[in-house]
Amino acid sequence: MIDQQSAHSTDPDRPYDCLIISDLHLGSDVCQARLLEEFLEWAAEHTRELVINGDIFDDLNFKRLSKRHFACLRSIRRHSDREDLRLTWIRGNHDGAADVISHLVGVDFLDEYVFDNGTLRLLILHGDQFDHFITKYKWMTSVACGMFYLIQKWVPHRAARWIRRISKRFQRNSEVVRDGAVEYARARSCDHVTCGHTHAPLEQDVDGIRYVNSGTWTEHPPCPFVAVVGGRMWLESWPMSEPGAAGDERDRTSRAATSGAGNR
Repeated sequence: MIDQQSAHSTDPDRPYDCLIISDLHLGSDVCQARLLEEFLEWAAEHTRELVINGDIFDDLNFKRLSKRHFACLRSIRRHSDREDLRLTWIRGNHDGAADVISHLVGVDFLDEYVFDNGTLRLLILHGDQFDHFITKYKWMTSVACGMFYLIQKWVPHRAARWIRRISKRFQRNSEVVRDGAVEYARARSCDHVTCGHTHAPLEQDVDGIRYVNSGTWTEHPPCPFVAVVGGRMWLESWPMSEPGAAGDERDRTSRAATSGAGNR
């Protein structure tokens, strides 16, 4: 567990305090790798902190990584070394144990992380720890993952995505992860919490706790990500509907932060 205390950004070229993405599933045939690479390069110039919240890889079989997937990984590693950007990696259930994946890719993985900009305190964790189905039926989950790999390899991508969505709904894990995350955030004295894992983008206020699920980058675009400015956290999507210049983005986040403050 790491807590990060940071001041609100005053850099006009970096309008976001923090950006969070999850469930990239590099190595999967349905990963939106081209859009992901574009987003990573944009994010590195527009936020002070970027958090990749689990399931960075589809599994640890790196032979499944295409050239485009390796390009995304190189972008992440390159920006990990910058002094003007903090990049945090969170472990997901597809990534394996944090110490194992850290050794393989040469960076530190965390199980959870608290971002604090002085206005909001945000708990960031993948969410699989609240999914009782995969912890109770590990063998069934492993078999299902193997079957899904064959499905996404040999059937149309649309069908593969549909099967994954149906399986998530069958497990009813979106509500389970939300409720577990909100309860845990309260225990950690955090008023905001974000998870991935369920592949279902979601924004809700639950008993005074702001919950946002960052969805996945394996669905058809636009692809979701979480944005934080001041006391406001909300879902955005890439490609952004109003790409514009940095000034346009700054105005848009300012308006969102102002309107969000009145809803807290």
